[in-house]
Amino acid sequence: MEKTKKKFSYSNFHTLIFVTASVPVIIYVFRAIQGKAYGDKLSILIGMAIFAVLQLFFQARFFRLEKKDEMVQYNLAKANRITLFIVLTVLFGAVFVNDYLFKGLICSDFCWITVMGAIALRSLLFMLFDAPTAKDTEEE
Repeated sequence: MEKTKKKFSYSNFHTLIFVTASVPVIIYVFRAIQGKAYGDKLSILIGMAIFAVLQLFFQARFFRLEKKDEMVQYNLAKANRITLFIVLTVLFGAVFVNDYLFKGLICSDFCWITVMGAIALRSLLFMLFDAPTAKDTEEE
């Protein structure tokens, strides 16, 4: 007897990705506010990796991702394009600030936060673009 997996929509998938990518950024901000005594960076990263692996295991085991339709592809392309422009702007701005105003801005923390922020931003933009509007939910 074959078990049927529940369907997992792309909106739900990107909600999960947004939360997973936002947590390290939030932890880093809390760590910066509280000072260096707030948690060990390596144990935070190991905890996030364990969480991500368990999430992927349960998602693959119990859920089946829906197929991409044309609207999902269009919204994902829009989110990718906007995220690319924002990340390029942040990187060029950071290089400028690092070279002329504040030495030491670009470090491993900056790179990690930029990558996780870009992933979270992409998923957030996709969720905003994919959200049903009043026109979509209007019954005739």
